[in-house]
Amino acid sequence: MESTGKQQTGNVSSSIPDEKAFTKIKMLLEATGGLSLSQVCSVTGLEGSTIQNWVKRGWVEHPRGKKYEEVHIARILIINALKECIKLEHIDLLMSYVNGKTQDGSEAIIKESTLYMYLCEALKQSGRTDDHSRGGVEAVVENVIRNYSDPNPNSRVRIRKALTLMIFACVCTDVKRRTEAMMGQILKELESPRPVAAQPKLELTPEPEPAPVKEYVESLTEAIETRKTVSQALREWDISSVEKIIIDHDEDARNNAQMEVPEEVKPPSKPWYIRKSTK
Repeated sequence: MESTGKQQTGNVSSSIPDEKAFTKIKMLLEATGGLSLSQVCSVTGLEGSTIQNWVKRGWVEHPRGKKYEEVHIARILIINALKECIKLEHIDLLMSYVNGKTQDGSEAIIKESTLYMYLCEALKQSGRTDDHSRGGVEAVVENVIRNYSDPNPNSRVRIRKALTLMIFACVCTDVKRRTEAMMGQILKELESPRPVAAQPKLELTPEPEPAPVKEYVESLTEAIETRKTVSQALREWDISSVEKIIIDHDEDARNNAQMEVPEEVKPPSKPWYIRKSTK
């Protein structure tokens, strides 16, 4: 039966009011006459000890012959939908505000299964509207309970107030879960190491690498030898040029002397009066 219950009823363990799931639960209840504690745990996601504690405190009626009927399932689902936002004691007071405190239901103005179905429909319609003010939510609730009738005019007012409060509680629960999920993502990001931003590279002009010592010494020695050779050549050029100038000058003088024909020099003749006859 437990596995059959899962297949037929689905699962409303998320605590979000689900009209279709509850409809399937009602069909199963009609077929079986009631669910066992383990089956109730299966369709609600609650622990057996939690449900038993609610029964013990009087927040849920005692099961009849260990069978949980529609009235029990509806009360359990309502408490499960509101418990994250409203204290359990206050949920019990809210239900007493609607249907009184008697166990026989003589003060009830609405079946709790019907109240749960109203809540499911009101949440669906509220999700399609942009007006989430109290007046907007109350307008949605009034539309949902438009077919409700009761001789006591105050009953409709109580149902509208109770459903409006329940809707806000369910919305707060959803927002709380979204907030916790987002906070969890942020905490994961804080725990993971942050990527280090790449620092821009400085474009530096590379310094010329120093030549090896051996090559430097060889080049220096070659420069010195070249300088010596040049200096020596200059000195030798100076000496040889001077000598060459002197030699060339002497050769030119000799050549010139050879080229000139000297005039024959005759001894001067003696005057006639001093000439003596050789005879």
